Amino acid sequence: MKNMNKNIVFDTGPIISFTLNELLWLLDILKEKFDGDFIIPGSVRYELITRPLKTKRFMFEAIRVNDKISEGILTVLEDQKIASRGKQMADWVNNSFEAKGKFLEIVHKAEMESVATALELNSSALVIDERTTRMAIEEPYELKKLLEKRLHTDVSINEKTLQKFKEATKGLKIIRSVELVTVAYDMGLLDKYVTANGKIDKKMKHKLLESVLWALKLNGCAISKRNIDEIVRIERKF
Repeated sequence: MKNMNKNIVFDTGPIISFTLNELLWLLDILKEKFDGDFIIPGSVRYELITRPLKTKRFMFEAIRVNDKISEGILTVLEDQKIASRGKQMADWVNNSFEAKGKFLEIVHKAEMESVATALELNSSALVIDERTTRMAIEEPYELKKLLEKRLHTDVSINEKTLQKFKEATKGLKIIRSVELVTVAYDMGLLDKYVTANGKIDKKMKHKLLESVLWALKLNGCAISKRNIDEIVRIERKF
């Protein structure tokens, strides 16, 4: 398939985090500033809209995300080649880490289809909050240690399948929802939360970024307290 214009691909998690924290409106402005497309694959739309619409708990969130598609803020890309590529990469990852004689199924369809979409489109970045997938791409040997810690057992690596996955994802740039929110903070987009009668509450502004980063963490973004503290420390220098 032909590559689209400049674009960023979103996995399910960051959109959910933005929705649950009433930050979905940021996508409109960030897309305008980026001057490119915000893409989600079909499997992500299923997780964000199709499946939640069948429930009561997350129906309202699904409706709001669907509105962003209707407005053209999010573009859905359905492509069989991408779906097949995502399935292949999921198979590689899920046959790369073994514990107690069984391979560990650690990634799922939607996130791997997001990875495949970003690769197929040569995207500027993939926005994904899920820790396991990010580590499989960026730090697979650290992921092995993490899995051993979680499972309290030795984990071995199938180097053959892991190398195929590493080669397939080479050069892919990954960012998280926290990076997008930090950009929004730098742009002053979050100031409305600490502004009354045209005046910014400096005391609350001091806490603003930290509060939003923690909100994202508590709604699924894999970021450590140390990482949050470091981002806040850096931002307070400016």
